[in-house]
Amino acid sequence: MSKTESPAVSQIVNAEIVREYFGYWPDFHDAEITKVTFQAHPGYRASVTFVIAAFEMTREVDERGHYILTKHCAIEIQFTGIQELTFDYFSHQNVIFELIFEEAGSNVECRFVSSVGLDASIVAEEVLVLSLTPTNG
Repeated sequence: MSKTESPAVSQIVNAEIVREYFGYWPDFHDAEITKVTFQAHPGYRASVTFVIAAFEMTREVDERGHYILTKHCAIEIQFTGIQELTFDYFSHQNVIFELIFEEAGSNVECRFVSSVGLDASIVAEEVLVLSLTPTNG
């Protein structure tokens, strides 16, 4: 389960899609970034879209002693009107410890706290949940 939700999450367009699926806004612990797409748009606006393989880690363990994972899904999140961006260490595996959303004036800042691979930070004018697709895990 997630800790207390950041007020910045309320600025994310369509955040309710994620909240409805999980029952809360997750911290994305051990989620994996599987795809990143950078785009240029008219009017000097750039965007970056991340596909995140996420799940819910329960407190239950299986016969091997591993935590049971449920609610597997692919979440597509887009950051538009990028003001600042750091993007390092993208590799064949990009597992994050958590996603941290914070208010940055009228913008939203998102930090991808790296466990393995990608280490990124973005300040954007707008953040949108484009889709959430349940998967088999």
